[in-house]
Amino acid sequence: MPQNFDALIIGAGVMGASIAFHLAERGLKVAILERNVVASGATGHSSGLVRMHYDLAAESELTFASYKHYFNNWKERIGGECGFQKTGFMQIAKREHEDKFRGNVANQQRIGINTSVISADDVKKLVPDFLTDQFDFAAYEPDSGYADATLTTNSFIEAAKRNGTTLIQNCEVTAIHTSGGRVTGVSTTKGEFAAPTIVSAAGAWAKHVAKLADVDVPLVTWTHDVAFLHRPPSLGKIPAVIDDTINCYFRPEGSALILAAGEDESLRGEAPDAEDQTPTPTFVEKLIDAMIQRIPKIEESGLHSIHVGRDGITPDQRAIYSAAGPDGFYLACGLSGTGFKTAPAAGASMAELILDGKPKTVDITPFRFGRFAEGQLLQGEYGYGNIWK
Repeated sequence: MPQNFDALIIGAGVMGASIAFHLAERGLKVAILERNVVASGATGHSSGLVRMHYDLAAESELTFASYKHYFNNWKERIGGECGFQKTGFMQIAKREHEDKFRGNVANQQRIGINTSVISADDVKKLVPDFLTDQFDFAAYEPDSGYADATLTTNSFIEAAKRNGTTLIQNCEVTAIHTSGGRVTGVSTTKGEFAAPTIVSAAGAWAKHVAKLADVDVPLVTWTHDVAFLHRPPSLGKIPAVIDDTINCYFRPEGSALILAAGEDESLRGEAPDAEDQTPTPTFVEKLIDAMIQRIPKIEESGLHSIHVGRDGITPDQRAIYSAAGPDGFYLACGLSGTGFKTAPAAGASMAELILDGKPKTVDITPFRFGRFAEGQLLQGEYGYGNIWK
């Protein structure tokens, strides 16, 4: 006999954990089914930025709601730890994007985000160790920073458990069952589970999981290299930064390291469980060359370690938050490397979509699955082009 639940969440990354928490908070009996262990996929390799600058207002709304109602108030709202560090955040833009950049900042200010356009001279005053001759302006969010994605996920899961959620690890879903056009449950390597609601938050495995429900998701795997550099002893404080002029991002990692990664050369189409976790051959050299253009003292640094993460990426590099296929089947996938910072509010909005038929925390209808068949790919109001080259 199958074990009976109100909802099954496939995937114990931060998105699945958030959705499970919010459904359980509303009184549902939830099971999280994870093929490996908690945060073993994209979440465990997340860079953990908590920032709100996007060229799509819907993404800024998700990140602002996640910051305002969760990261900034974590212990009271969720309990446990999320590791949020308020370092400030800068988005450094190319000169030719000035009009778009200012348009996006104005949109974010209308949402209520504490952000402003500052000059290169202002950047130099805030971060004296930066070279600033390559750009004229940046967006600055003093309230932003970074958090720990694994801590965040575990806190969500522990809170969900307090509301009755069951976590089952090393449990791979092998079939999704339907009857009369709606989902009824799943088969797994640990037995049968029945539920009228199934949510795929399966990260790099999301295309495979969706096929079990006869849903074809336009998704490929996306593999991303991230380095940890030793922090030069003479380097002062730095914020979290996305730097479009040198195509990389970086942030502090505690007091001894700097996390850094490039925005190009990410691989596409590898198997979700590919064994090869070796970075692309030119990754470190290109990253160091880019970082020196912004922080010359990086020459005093050295490589501490590298990790390789894998997620699912969609054609427009935006997430899918949507019902799809048989009744009761939902997608929270295709996060395209930007899921962590949106996960709290996206999980709340998904729970509202499932239970109320309409999201309330943030309108996630722009992220509907049907946009691909409609040819309505998401584009920023003042678009910068694809994040990942």
